[in-house]
Amino acid sequence: MKWLKRGLIALMLIGVFVVIAMDDPNAGLYRQAIQFNAGDNQLTGELILPESTETPHQCVVFVHGSGDVPTDAFGYYLPLWRVLAANGWCAMSWDKPGVGDSSRDWRSQSMQDRADEVAVAIRYLRQALGLKDGKLGLMGFSQAGWVIPKVAHQVEDIDFLISVGGAVNWMAQSQYSGRQRRLATGYSESESATEQAAEAKVDALIQSGASYQQYLDHVNQNEKAPMSEAFWQFVQRNWASDVTNDLIDLDVPMLALFGARDAYVDSDKTASTYHQRLANAPLPFYHVRVFEHADHSLLRTDNIANAHSEHHRWLTLARIWWQGDAAFADGVMPCLTSWLAQFESGRPRQTNICAPE
Repeated sequence: MKWLKRGLIALMLIGVFVVIAMDDPNAGLYRQAIQFNAGDNQLTGELILPESTETPHQCVVFVHGSGDVPTDAFGYYLPLWRVLAANGWCAMSWDKPGVGDSSRDWRSQSMQDRADEVAVAIRYLRQALGLKDGKLGLMGFSQAGWVIPKVAHQVEDIDFLISVGGAVNWMAQSQYSGRQRRLATGYSESESATEQAAEAKVDALIQSGASYQQYLDHVNQNEKAPMSEAFWQFVQRNWASDVTNDLIDLDVPMLALFGARDAYVDSDKTASTYHQRLANAPLPFYHVRVFEHADHSLLRTDNIANAHSEHHRWLTLARIWWQGDAAFADGVMPCLTSWLAQFESGRPRQTNICAPE
């Protein structure tokens, strides 16, 4: 643990040096603080405009994945914001409840609660921040794959959705992620079988509505560090999440992007499901793309690394700080730019954008 802590401190210092020494990461951006209320939550964030722009006329609302995610996702969003701004789009993002200056706790939310929150943010963007009837899209990451289609069903003035690494089914995604973690850690067949059986028992407890004490009793028998009570309740609220029905009825154009080296989501199976469901949806068009040399966040990689480790997360952030948009897999940014261009005034809508070269 000592070497890990020292390594993390060193990476943080390197990150600070990089941010100071490299070109200004906010170049071309005007970042405006925002605050709005969604239910009992007071949320703080930013409206990110192209430099020298005072009022948004087309905007992308960012919807976070899981965990304690701040407005800029620890710097991950910055390269995306710069690409948006370069193409005349603003971005809107905020700290999740309980993160930064936002009140309450994201763990008390269901996926529908999260969708309701995004719907409030859209109204705030249109009515208070000046977007009015301008073009608007949602860009959701990972867990937000269960959120943004729900928003599209309850808000009428959404022009498109962009999903990055979205899963289909909560439980299936959790099981896949566990398998990849065991493979990356080097478990033997017997160790994998033992842990998989233990995880299956926890899944059964979750689905049965077991109390937190029942869960603790089970975990204590297996000498495994337990999840917090708040997170246990969060999982019980959301374990049945499945995007299938929302995709079937979707009437908003969607761009679904996946990385073939995803340690959290089975990209091939998920992309196939998206194709099948969206093909029968009443939407004008859609596009599904799997980037061969990309991870869960569409960053360049050749391996399914142990992305679950804190060490790996810090290395990922250091790459983004250092490389900017070059950290993303080849084709990701051009694909995003091509998709956005379809929604400019007077531009025809197409279906053959960002196809593999």
